[in-house]
Amino acid sequence: MTARRGEPAMWLVPHTHWDREWYEPHDVFRARLVMMVDGLLDLLEAEPECRFTLDGQAAAVLDYLEIRPGAAGRVRGAVERGQLDIGPFLILLDEFCCDGESIVRNLELGVAACEAMGGAMRVGYLPDMFGHAAQMPQILRGFGLADAALWRGVPAGVERDAFMWQALDGEAVRVEYLWDGYGSALKLFEPPEKADRLIGAYLERHARRFAGAPPAGMYGTDHMAPRTDLMGMVRAHNRSHPGTAVGVATLGQVVASRDHSDPALAALPVVRGEMRSHALGNILPGVLSVRTGLKQAMAQAERALTTAERFDAWIGGPDRAAFFARGWGLVVESSAHDSVTGCGADSTAEEVEARLHVAAHVARGAIDTGFADLGRHAPSGDVAVYNPSGWDMPVQAELVVEGEPSQLPGSVQLLEVLGTTLGDEDVAARDLPRILRRIHGRELFGRQIREWGFPAPGELRLVVADIAPGVFDLDAFATELERRRRECDPGQRWRVRIVTPPSMRVLVGARAPGTGVVAVGIGRRGPHGRPVRAGGAWLDNGLVRVEVEEPGTVSVTDLPTGRTVRGALALVDEGDRGDSYNFGPLDAGAVGEPARVSVSLLEGGPLRGRLGIDRTYRLPAGLDAEDRSRRSSAVVDQVVRTTVELREEEPFARVCVDLVNAAADHRLRVLVPTGERGVGGSASAGQYGVTMRGRGGEGGWGEYPLPTYPATRFVSAGGVAIHTDRLMEYEVVDGDPADAIALTVVRAVGLMSVNLHPLRDEPAGSEIPVPGAQYLGRRVRTEFAIDLSCPDWSGSDVVRHSDQFRLAPVVAEGTGPAADRGRADGLAPRGRLAARTRGRVCLESLRRRGGGLEARFVNYHHRDEVLGAMMRGLWDRAGLDGRIVEELVDPATMVVPASTILTLRTHAGTTTGAEA
Repeated sequence: MTARRGEPAMWLVPHTHWDREWYEPHDVFRARLVMMVDGLLDLLEAEPECRFTLDGQAAAVLDYLEIRPGAAGRVRGAVERGQLDIGPFLILLDEFCCDGESIVRNLELGVAACEAMGGAMRVGYLPDMFGHAAQMPQILRGFGLADAALWRGVPAGVERDAFMWQALDGEAVRVEYLWDGYGSALKLFEPPEKADRLIGAYLERHARRFAGAPPAGMYGTDHMAPRTDLMGMVRAHNRSHPGTAVGVATLGQVVASRDHSDPALAALPVVRGEMRSHALGNILPGVLSVRTGLKQAMAQAERALTTAERFDAWIGGPDRAAFFARGWGLVVESSAHDSVTGCGADSTAEEVEARLHVAAHVARGAIDTGFADLGRHAPSGDVAVYNPSGWDMPVQAELVVEGEPSQLPGSVQLLEVLGTTLGDEDVAARDLPRILRRIHGRELFGRQIREWGFPAPGELRLVVADIAPGVFDLDAFATELERRRRECDPGQRWRVRIVTPPSMRVLVGARAPGTGVVAVGIGRRGPHGRPVRAGGAWLDNGLVRVEVEEPGTVSVTDLPTGRTVRGALALVDEGDRGDSYNFGPLDAGAVGEPARVSVSLLEGGPLRGRLGIDRTYRLPAGLDAEDRSRRSSAVVDQVVRTTVELREEEPFARVCVDLVNAAADHRLRVLVPTGERGVGGSASAGQYGVTMRGRGGEGGWGEYPLPTYPATRFVSAGGVAIHTDRLMEYEVVDGDPADAIALTVVRAVGLMSVNLHPLRDEPAGSEIPVPGAQYLGRRVRTEFAIDLSCPDWSGSDVVRHSDQFRLAPVVAEGTGPAADRGRADGLAPRGRLAARTRGRVCLESLRRRGGGLEARFVNYHHRDEVLGAMMRGLWDRAGLDGRIVEELVDPATMVVPASTILTLRTHAGTTTGAEA
């Protein structure tokens, strides 16, 4: 192969793939990063022709500059000279272990950081992700990026070094395919004296794939520092072999040199949607199910931040942008493909999980700053409930109220009669003054002193409550207490009681407007239209009926249609000799029958009913110590508490599977029958789209294509939808009388990677012990919902139901005047923002931005839908990066094309924000 005029025969792209944290925690790797970038900057300044691509993630530069702040000018200089490509992502994420909004914020943060350092590479660089989400081309296009570069997950039919990748809505990017991985050129200079022959042979061997264009040889690998002698080797080769001359460039420069004309792009093969093929590279699907706590923490942080932003947009008031910047920064850096995946060392997993918990705390703090304002929208004694969903929906809130159960109206559910004694102690008279030290103003034991007295000689009684009208005279109390103390012997025993009035914890409910507030309290609504009824082993809310069957499974019936599935919630446990990357099945040893079962009614309605199913399984304690291909003969008791819940007006059954893991090296799954046999595939929602999947995967690389897949919002198969509140691994499995959806509850392993794996030819990393990934003694809670009301997912309200399941309301104690109790429920105050949707398009993000408001919607359905949103003021359609692409659109009537991500921003000069 010879070079075309003006082009080299091949491009060499020096780079490093910098796993920010993996088999070492972040700051260990950062120390190495600092040394590497120090040398890189020296090299770029010494070799003006040298080019380097810093892994597509701005975090590598930011981490470096945090330690070397004085080097900012050197970095900017290298970027501006075209020697160094950075970004556009903040972090090289895993595309399935976070949701769509995290991907958007990743690019927002990454592009902004890179622009401050000279500019972002205009290529969506995705070199090592474990497969690629269907909507990534649409997201890249939303940031003005027309190109991507990637490796794993590409289907077998791609035989070129470039292809077009289409999102579900048809938007496409050109992909520079790293068909031989991100280290494809490493072997061309090993040893250096054979470079001439190796380069020539490489070009001849793969000429058909290149189709006449110079290939991009990626010269780098994990944590690789640049070779200081590389440019010398390249110059020597080019002098002696000009026909196979090598050009050195950044990845962005290579991609920019490609032919982007319409005919050239039309000639490329097309791949549509998700890429999770095993044909041309390992995608390591076991990362979806290992360390489930990381996936749970990620989802909780994402929901907490989006809820806090929506609440902030509604409540207005002080600027909270810095809180959200911190929270999203923590989420995005935790989304890295060796972070939230859990396929690293225990120390890394611990740091990532703690970071995600902090992100959720930041969101909670932001909400806390608005509680006082929220509370003013409900009278004292009630609660104000903010609904973060764009759809109107029923909400429930728990209250503590004074009184006796006999005083409750039928619209309220009693949960618990609370004790009245907070303190009852025997005190010597000389020690009575210490009671005064416990009182802070009027507060005692977290309550307010309502009254005090001396019911009998030697007895003090203080009544405390959450609300204490009138005045408490601390001086008068202290004076009287001192007088009585002096009148008795110092050693006389006193009984000191701190009590509360009779009170109860109750459940109340109402219907809340989309992104709006309703006041909820005792007597604020009439009798239930469809109360939850319960028996010893059944629940019924007029929409769904659940009955416990003899082995501890349940039948679920959709009452409007009569559709029923039986045998739901069976548990199956299998041994796992794999690692954090891949499940490793054993030939035998599955456990599916419980040794003991008990059923109890936990709550009987009328707003909420709950059944508890306790099952004990005898599980092998782990793998056999001598032979990892079989399970141990030693057994442990594994207790699993399954709670099934129905709520008033909900068309699905909520489920919580709760256990403290007692066994090692195993996979525990819960089964939900689909109601059909021979199910052809599934539809799964996540990352701002719904992907249709078959029952099998495409193999070929050396990794068995186990058909386990990710679901982030819901999965639908046969006639059943399952709503999830976090990433869950699922598989559609054969069953009798119906196929079932198997959800992984816990997968426990003890090695980061095993050298010899039954489903994978090559190691995914080093064989490092990770005892923390066994989850021994750790509590695991898995929550989901079974929905039979949406058998045709795309023509149903399944997305609205998933919002109802996933999103928790914001609740504040009412502080408004009691006179407000007579007002009608369900209205947010006039002047407040509401992004209230009436159609099937989902509100995913609502926030204050750039002096106005931004709302992001997603049409998950595979057909066009009317937005049908009620929103104050005038709105423009924007790209994901905030640039305006169409002015003055009508959110009520505009049509959102199938599978489209839609961003709206308030029109310049329009006042629509929440009033302070």
